[in-house]
Amino acid sequence: MDHLLMLLLLLWSSGLQTEGKHQSPGSQCDSKADIVMLVDGSWSIGRLNFQTLRSFLRKIVNIVDIGPDKVQIGLVQFSGDPKTEWELNTHQTNQSLLEAITKLPYKGGNTMTGIALQLVLHYNFKPNVGMRADSQKIIILITDGESQDNVSLASDHLRDSGIEIYAIGVKDADKSQLLEITANPAHVYMVDDFNGLQRIVNDLIINICANSSLDGFLGSPSNCYGAFPLHSFSPSRLDSARFLFHYKKVPTQRGRGRHSTAPRNCRDFVFIRDTKHKQWRTLRRWCTCCYSVRLVNGTSLCSGRLEVKSEQSWSSVCEADFDQQDAEVVCRELGCGAPSVLQGALYGEVEAPMWTKQFQCGGHESALLDCRRSDSARRTCSPGKAVGLTCSEPVRLVGGASRCAGRLEMKQTAWRPVSYSDWTLKEAAVACSDLDCGSAVSTRSINNSLDRSVWWISSECVQSGYALRDCASSDSSSSIVELICSDSVRLVNGTSLCSGRLEVKSEQSWSSVCEADFDQQDAEVVCRELDCGTPLVLQGALYGEVEAPMWTKEFQCGGNESALLDCRRSDSARRTCSPGKAVGLTCSDPVRLVGGASRCAGTLEMKYGEWRPCD
Repeated sequence: MDHLLMLLLLLWSSGLQTEGKHQSPGSQCDSKADIVMLVDGSWSIGRLNFQTLRSFLRKIVNIVDIGPDKVQIGLVQFSGDPKTEWELNTHQTNQSLLEAITKLPYKGGNTMTGIALQLVLHYNFKPNVGMRADSQKIIILITDGESQDNVSLASDHLRDSGIEIYAIGVKDADKSQLLEITANPAHVYMVDDFNGLQRIVNDLIINICANSSLDGFLGSPSNCYGAFPLHSFSPSRLDSARFLFHYKKVPTQRGRGRHSTAPRNCRDFVFIRDTKHKQWRTLRRWCTCCYSVRLVNGTSLCSGRLEVKSEQSWSSVCEADFDQQDAEVVCRELGCGAPSVLQGALYGEVEAPMWTKQFQCGGHESALLDCRRSDSARRTCSPGKAVGLTCSEPVRLVGGASRCAGRLEMKQTAWRPVSYSDWTLKEAAVACSDLDCGSAVSTRSINNSLDRSVWWISSECVQSGYALRDCASSDSSSSIVELICSDSVRLVNGTSLCSGRLEVKSEQSWSSVCEADFDQQDAEVVCRELDCGTPLVLQGALYGEVEAPMWTKEFQCGGNESALLDCRRSDSARRTCSPGKAVGLTCSDPVRLVGGASRCAGTLEMKYGEWRPCD
């Protein structure tokens, strides 16, 4: 395959030899583009480097043609708070824009890239400030450090809006964060110092001004799985005046939010830049991400009905052709944790085509389609037997007495502890759910004794329904989270951690409990186990109807047990439970008033592991 590709490349490049010599992009960049320069003005840059940055901006302006029907450039300078220095339509000539850059003041402050991206999203690409409907929409981000806030949400929304993001990292910039912002390694540039900016100007403008592609050279974009992998080929140059060839490994991408089936894993692909007579153009890489498995109709990227791509179509997989080792491979391929539930019909019936051969994974493979498959093909699959798979999220608790207790760590590019800053009970509940544990029993701050880098979780992001890892950004902190979740009980669909429909875990699945099998003493044990106050309300159907499996035996607690599953249970199993009779339980919240003249006055505190004032 390597030799075939090299032959194609050489034949193709030789066909271009008669079309003239390489020319500077200069005035050939006549694309109609709206560009917002997002310039880091934090204190770490310094006034001397900021002057060098101005020179870089001037060089860009000297290359492109500025005008109402050509290129428009707006500029936002950011640090602790972003400021629009001028709009897209403020300067309509090269000279006017050059004068504005010369006068650009140096702001100073912290590095808050996420807030700056939010500003651009909501304000700078609007018709009233000059955005044109038929133009390319581009952001060029220049920064010398790691952002101190979350960059994921705004950059996702910008790209979803059709805005391309290019990022230039200087010196201490975090390349992995810039890749997260752009979602395209071909759009990320790294330089050692600010003087290095001058060396990338032409390449940057060539990349941006690419206005056509050689469609079909590498085959159909949909045929991306394994397309021209070059496992041993390094970046090289062929006919450097006319042709530049790159091989890169595309990093893992994340889809965002719930109910998403966005691609998760990418493979090795070819990136080519070529020239035509008096015009540069780019062969864009195929498929932002190529992927061959997905989980659909689930509650997150790590759960859903399994579908496999083959011959340009997606097929469900029959439960009889799939086992635990196959599930381990899929969860790994999707960047999730270990498989927790493997069961047919969990995520809806399906009439789509079924995969016809049995998977025979060893469990160590990196992708499902790398596994062996049976020779014989399945003809039919019973209704309701399409594979439903739930993988755990990449979170863990370490150093505790059980897998549901300990120091909270999460994996993005690496396992790191989670910062206690901005940590709330909502995040604790989500973490326990991701761990497939019960409700959060306690959460407290402990000292980051090893002074490790941490993941900071945006509380606002979690409140909006995103997963913990989608709300994380790299940070430093002296305090990290220690979390204890219940092993076997939880209250769901309630208004707080101390209310909801009771569910009990047994044999790796959660079951509701029939009201007839549960009494006040049992409720006292549950409330105590969840570190809540005394039971207030015990009534069926308070927190929604349920069709999930029901717990089949009666609890017989004495009331002093520390956990519900420590209680005795009846020998006989219940066969049925009347509709609307699943246990709904409300425990009092563990709150108190301290420092007042009586027990009904003072500062309000709440206990989850430790007493702390309420915000």
